[in-house]
Amino acid sequence: MVRSAAAVVAVLILPTFALGQEPQGTHTVVREDTLWDLAIRYYSDPFQWRVIWNANQDVVEDPHWIYPAEVLVIPGLPGERPAEEPPVEPAEPAPEVEGVPADLVPFGLRQPRPVVEGARTIFYSDDEPDRAAFQASRAPEYTPVSPDMAHSAPWLIRLDEEPEYTGHIEGFAQRGERASSIRTFDQIRIPMESPARVGAELQLFRVTRTIDRVGHVAVPTGAAVVSVIGNGEVVATVTKEYNRIQRGDLVRPLPMYSPTAGVYAQEVAGGSEAMIMGFAGDHVLTDIGHVAFLDLGSDDGLAIGDEFVLYGEAIPSDREGVLQVIAVRETLASARVLSMRDNVFRQGVVVRLSRKMP
Repeated sequence: MVRSAAAVVAVLILPTFALGQEPQGTHTVVREDTLWDLAIRYYSDPFQWRVIWNANQDVVEDPHWIYPAEVLVIPGLPGERPAEEPPVEPAEPAPEVEGVPADLVPFGLRQPRPVVEGARTIFYSDDEPDRAAFQASRAPEYTPVSPDMAHSAPWLIRLDEEPEYTGHIEGFAQRGERASSIRTFDQIRIPMESPARVGAELQLFRVTRTIDRVGHVAVPTGAAVVSVIGNGEVVATVTKEYNRIQRGDLVRPLPMYSPTAGVYAQEVAGGSEAMIMGFAGDHVLTDIGHVAFLDLGSDDGLAIGDEFVLYGEAIPSDREGVLQVIAVRETLASARVLSMRDNVFRQGVVVRLSRKMP
């Protein structure tokens, strides 16, 4: 009955689909085939697995499971259309914050919280009725993904893209410093073509390896804040170490961090499917905490804190593993393994959005 309903939907969808994509043949599924493998075989691009799935939804109910003897249509890729440049919107003036220069406000500098005369502290103790309410107001609220976790998350750069960076680490700003590694509180020289401001936060990173047919892995090594601006370069102070920081590491503005404390992902039905394109590390076995790359991003509505689940084959509602999004780009996302029953997360596995940030 389910396949019959899917066939009716496919009949309604296929005429529209055929306008842009003419079938170029069929493929009979054999053991160990996946949509990932078929996209590589016919298009030399694993990111095109949805093209095959969309053309065969009368046969393939779940993109993670295709079975031997199924005959799949292999459509041609849709014609590329010239991308329309989005209209340029005028920049909004920086908000005014008392006591802080306007050009530093966008970099997160804020006015210190004022001291209220006679305000109670957490050490205040008496038997007044409002004591419990005061303590409850001090209860900590957590974010699903901490700023450090988001800023230290590896990300994937497609093969046809170049790393986006504004400079590189030239060396120590202190004269005579010859250490091989750069540590927290060290000052570093960064030649930069684009201008920077004092107080600007920077992310330090390097490209570590290449995933075949997919892309390059960029790994953050640390964070820094601009302290001095010179002629064609800046001096920055290292504020965080995520990996070993070295000369030659690339530099870019620190990505925006959006999660709000106390706001958590909520259950959703019929969430989007994403494919695991690879992993940040070259691990033989996947483990809790490892980072996978998904082929959906902010353009698809993904946000930091979203969760994806892998369902079992025998019992569709049985969860085999959970991934949590910790970093998002326009078309790709980085997700850490929260839980899994076995080594279920592999390249080419399809997962489904199960919890969404508000």
